[in-house]
Amino acid sequence: MMEGSELVAEALGEHVFDYFIRNKREEWADFKSYVSPYELDKYLGTL
Repeated sequence: MMEGSELVAEALGEHVFDYFIRNKREEWADFKSYVSPYELDKYLGTL
């Protein structure tokens, strides 16, 4: 939602706003690809 906010973009300035959005996208991609030790044990522990 923040990405679509003109108010936040104006408040932070375009440079900071773009940097923030880019970093949050990278953070989300890292989070989505992380497999926790719990998941490894639960789904692969019995192999």
